Amino acid sequence: MEEPRKRHKKLWVIIGFLLVLLFCIFFFRVKRVTIEGNTYYSQTDMAERFQSNILQRNVLSFWLLDKCSLTPNLPFVREYEVSYPNMNEIHIKLYEKTIVAGIAYSNQYIYFDKDGMVLQSTKRAAANIPLFETKNLTTFTLYEKVQMEDEELLTQIMNLANLFQHYKIQWDKVQFDENDNAILTIGKIRVLLGKKDNYDEEISALSSVLENNSKKENQEGTFDLRNHQVGGDIILKTPK
Repeated sequence: MEEPRKRHKKLWVIIGFLLVLLFCIFFFRVKRVTIEGNTYYSQTDMAERFQSNILQRNVLSFWLLDKCSLTPNLPFVREYEVSYPNMNEIHIKLYEKTIVAGIAYSNQYIYFDKDGMVLQSTKRAAANIPLFETKNLTTFTLYEKVQMEDEELLTQIMNLANLFQHYKIQWDKVQFDENDNAILTIGKIRVLLGKKDNYDEEISALSSVLENNSKKENQEGTFDLRNHQVGGDIILKTPK
């Protein structure tokens, strides 16, 4: 008699487990995914990235995946936070990587972050994103570091892009002559920067000058920082 009772008890345990499982699957299924902080892709596109398999379509299993760091890895996002407004909804707040500048090359616009990772590529220039203009052979793969035939030129570009961001300099474009000398354009002002691996001293000095002259509108002329010495005067040469 003991053996049938044990089997009967095990059967009820299995039935109970299945009932709990069905309850969790049915009552905690994801009905809505909301995304905050997305600029590269639409709400629908981003929601689909977080609902690509059956485990991600249930709030409980999604929570477990998130705790085990098994939710999607997005190369254009620094990190994201997941919250659960109710038992059928997932809310995701993205902290996207920031575009610092772009490279204009052969009718292509390549936009990258502070590490040189390509975040966007377009046939049309994006509004309010400054550009480096170059004729140097440039290749790229989305979400990988931009490649340039002249690696020294790429070093110049990355150094300038990060310095402009650090010193909060609002600039329009940087062009390079045949010797890779950098020429910065800010409105009607040109800044001759020369060719260097690190422009820290020059951009720091330029930042101070631009801040002191921020109230002077419609300035026009050229700053020559090619041979700038620390503490030296910076003079705006105006056209005659």
